[in-house]
Amino acid sequence: MTSQPPRRPAPWQPDAPPAPAPSGVRPPGPAGWPAAPYPGHSGGAVPPSGVPTPPPVTYAEFYRTPRNRWWKGLTSILVLCAAVLLFSVVLTFGAMGIDLVLGSTTMDDLASGQITMTPVLLLASNLTLVLSAVVALLLHRYLHRQPIGTLHSVLGRFRWGWCGRAALVVVPLFVVYVGLVALVEAPGALSLDATAWAFLAVVLLTTPLQAASEEYIFRGVIQRSAGSWVSGTVPSLVLGTGVSAVLFSVAHFATDVWLIVYYLVFGIAMSLLTQATGGLEAASLVHAANNVMLFLVATAAGRMSEGLDRSAGAGGPFMLVPMLVISAIAAVLIVLAHRRGLVHRAAPPATA
Repeated sequence: MTSQPPRRPAPWQPDAPPAPAPSGVRPPGPAGWPAAPYPGHSGGAVPPSGVPTPPPVTYAEFYRTPRNRWWKGLTSILVLCAAVLLFSVVLTFGAMGIDLVLGSTTMDDLASGQITMTPVLLLASNLTLVLSAVVALLLHRYLHRQPIGTLHSVLGRFRWGWCGRAALVVVPLFVVYVGLVALVEAPGALSLDATAWAFLAVVLLTTPLQAASEEYIFRGVIQRSAGSWVSGTVPSLVLGTGVSAVLFSVAHFATDVWLIVYYLVFGIAMSLLTQATGGLEAASLVHAANNVMLFLVATAAGRMSEGLDRSAGAGGPFMLVPMLVISAIAAVLIVLAHRRGLVHRAAPPATA
């Protein structure tokens, strides 16, 4: 056996540069740097291994996920309807008891059904919606298994920047609208007694929450729950809007035909606005501006009971004006969102 001659060590050469990373993938940085997103992802949370990434969908379709079941949507709708009814009964009777103690009403008035609006009753009405919205949040989180942020918008957060830009449009329009209403109705001298100041406190402190709560209940959970029963953007929007608008109108306990139609139109307009903007920010803003400003005028004029009267004959053809105003403001915001390229589609959480 012959041995090979000894080899001299090869001369030193620099290491070859690393191969370029595939398209769409960044190489990892030094320790402590954020990890690069996986291929084709925009940088959000990485789905667990083996879980398919849902495709981007609209707001109304967010509950239609691989783990969705038809009974989840039905359960959410029934629970929320029961919550609104239960809180309304309990808080209203509690408010009546307080009014009896304060002397704001009498047993004869209650027995005859002549119930006038008081600050305590208005507070009870507002808290009914706020507490029901808490139930909606719990259903969204634990029954539909979605983060709280996806109730605000498809991006999983409340978009304060978009809300601020929308406010620059909504608030001036409502100031003009409500100012014209006040001039047409000619309320006369302002009536700012102790009751009026109490109304003002309730309106300013709780009515914005009440208005937003209605949006989170009806457009946030109920619309998505009904929309989860069918596939496709248009069918989900149509079914979700129809169910939520009808229940929204019923929840106001109006017996006047014009008022019933007004609440239907209001609900449809807010559903379309939510769908086009991908979130509840603009709808909550419009709803809050409408309620707060109209209540302020009614309070200053001493007409809160008249302003909240929903019995037969309380409405009329004049209700066409607020219907057109709400629809026009929603349309303006939809155009604004489109021009700004506001994101209105995203993928639901992969684990929902």
